[in-house]
Amino acid sequence: MRWLTVSLIPFVGMDLTVVQGLASALGGLGIGAEVRGPIHIPPGAYDPYRNQYRAEVLLDAIRRQPGGRLLGVTDLDLYSGGLNFVFGLAECPGRAAVISMYRLRHQADERLSLARAVKEAVHELGHTLGLPHCPDPSCVMCFSNSLAEVDQKSANFCPRCRTKLALQSHHQDRQS
Repeated sequence: MRWLTVSLIPFVGMDLTVVQGLASALGGLGIGAEVRGPIHIPPGAYDPYRNQYRAEVLLDAIRRQPGGRLLGVTDLDLYSGGLNFVFGLAECPGRAAVISMYRLRHQADERLSLARAVKEAVHELGHTLGLPHCPDPSCVMCFSNSLAEVDQKSANFCPRCRTKLALQSHHQDRQS
């Protein structure tokens, strides 16, 4: 059963077979995902002093796309604010998020790369649904500062986060 629908929007240069694999894997978690055509990397995204890309600029480019819930996917090395890097960034709550495969890739193990991407995609989509970071290290909403932490958590919400999602959904249904 689908509980969420999202449009995956690759940035130019992103391997579309990876994005298709991500869409398929998200479908296995009940997240309906359609893959759209690639969009260009916005001017001003690259920071030559850091040799990285500003996640906020890419997120803004995704936010300007039409549609419902949107997830940008890139291979670029992203950072945000004072952080050395980010795996992704999202509006919390909102409709737009972006993830980067740059640090999630494992050259020798494509399945591990995909599993990491799925976790970070679900994590950022959780933020768009209003979920904050979770202290449970096995919860997909736990903040990850390293690949070891990404690998440690599951692709699922813990009972506390599932309850929050259910309460938010119930509250939104009552307002409709």
